[in-house]
Amino acid sequence: MALEDTAVSPATDEQLAWRNQADTHRRFISRTVAVVGFMGVGKTSVGRELARLLDRPFIDTDDVVQERSGQSIPELFEQGEHIFRKLEREAVEDALAMPPCVVALGGGAFSQPGAAELLLGKAIVVHLYIPFRVIRRQLDALAVDRPLIRGRQPWQVQDLFLARAASYRRAHVRVCLPRHDVGEAAAELAAMLSARRRPDYG
Repeated sequence: MALEDTAVSPATDEQLAWRNQADTHRRFISRTVAVVGFMGVGKTSVGRELARLLDRPFIDTDDVVQERSGQSIPELFEQGEHIFRKLEREAVEDALAMPPCVVALGGGAFSQPGAAELLLGKAIVVHLYIPFRVIRRQLDALAVDRPLIRGRQPWQVQDLFLARAASYRRAHVRVCLPRHDVGEAAAELAAMLSARRRPDYG
């Protein structure tokens, strides 16, 4: 079959994108916005600014876990990752039970068993993406308080990045951060979520 036979026309593409955006807007009205992505991509910064723009409360599940446990994330991981994940899941479930807000999740939260299904069903999931080459430059700083990458070689962190990428692809919305600063990314998301406007394909 020729390539032309399988290609989707631009008009159909635009109609599809518009329907998806309208769908996202309808869900947004009554749902929390969950911001996911790999460690160090800016979930907390973008999430906090997005919450300000949307006039919604902001929750960082890592902060909730540390406040409730009285321990840092590295200290919790020393006792076993499963202990941290249990507290993290409780923080996510509690956030989803609240009135609509903006929630920033830890890098591995969305890829935990059952987490994607829970979040996709009850929230608008926003994936913040940056290429691994950008993350690689931040590895030394990230390793300070992120036990999953401490002591790992760059290729091992890249394997983790790729493993999580499959789950992130299920998000309702994706924003690529290298083309935006925090304010621009949050403003783009706020406009997309809070107003039914046709995308600009210019």
